[in-house]
Order: sequence, then structure tokens, then C-alpha cells
Amino acid sequence: MNKLVVIGIVAVSLSVYFSMTVFVLPEKFLDKEQFTPVPHLEVEIPSTEIKLGESFRVNTISENTGDYGDIHIVSAAFPTLTKTDGIVRIVTYDFSNSPIYINPGDEIGAKYSGGLETVVAQYPQIEAMNRPVHPGTKYFMDLQVTPEEPGPFTVYLKSIDIPHTSSLSHFPTQGQLDHQEEYVLVYTVNVNP
Repeated sequence: MNKLVVIGIVAVSLSVYFSMTVFVLPEKFLDKEQFTPVPHLEVEIPSTEIKLGESFRVNTISENTGDYGDIHIVSAAFPTLTKTDGIVRIVTYDFSNSPIYINPGDEIGAKYSGGLETVVAQYPQIEAMNRPVHPGTKYFMDLQVTPEEPGPFTVYLKSIDIPHTSSLSHFPTQGQLDHQEEYVLVYTVNVNP
């Protein structure tokens, strides 16, 4: 008799527990307001025309103008290059994680998926990351670029905050797409022979 009572209590308890996890708790979780971090990126390139052999600077200041976020990323990509060695140098940054160099052929996240969707990098890129991301906090990364060939030298820049909850979670929100199928600001410096 005691065994039947204990088994009955355990069975009822388990039924209540599983019912809560399937029907009640997901509703309560989805009802919670999600934070929306909103990145903003300012870019300064003092020289838009240089001579071959000279360098130019790419200065970025990024900020989360929205809610608290987990990760804040600033990315600089170089679609006219096949490598950054000896061409692009990180001068200074104040992100909590060291910037990483991405090379053509590396597998990288795409479509603002947080790594769930990936593509193969077609050109080099540098990503700086900070975590966590408090509202109103600014971060900077300065690059020095010394092109090896004359002609237009293009730089793609963007900022993404995670969690990526809407189009507000990336900057810019429209324009040209890069190899990750994400929007970028496009800057060109003319390199004269």
C-alpha cells in the first residue's frame, strides 16, 4: 500500500513538472521583454587619396546606443586584398578581446546568425569583440593600411551586437552586402602610382 502511494505521488509530481516545462514555462519565457542592443559606428579616414608607398589610417569608434548586450563586434574587411600581412596593421584598440585576423578560406558566421549559418571567407577581415556590452559604452579600433598596388583600395566596416534581435542590432541597417551577407559601410581610398 505504501509503495502504491509513493509511486502515485511520484507519478503525479512528474506529470505536473513535465506539464509545466512544456506548456507554462515556455509561455512565461516568451512573455519576457528581450533586450535589444543597438550598435552605432563612426568611421574616420583622414586621407582619401595617397601615393603608393604611403599609409592611411582607419579610425573607428563604436557604441551600443540600445539595451545591454552580450557581445559587440566591429569588423573591417578588405575585399581588394588576398592577405593583410604587411599591409594592414592594428595600431590600437580598447576592446576586451584581442582583434582576430580572418583569412580567405576561413569558415565564418553569416547572415547575423551568431554562427548558426556559416560561409567561407572570400577576403581578409579583422574583427574586434567586446563582452559584455553596457549601454552607452564606446570602443575604438585604429588601423594603419599601406597598400602594395595603385588603384582604388576598398574597406568594408560594420558593427553587430548580440543578441541579434532585429535589424536594430546591426549597423548599417541597409546598403551593400559583404561576403557574410551582412550590410557594410564602404570606404575607398585612391592609391596613386
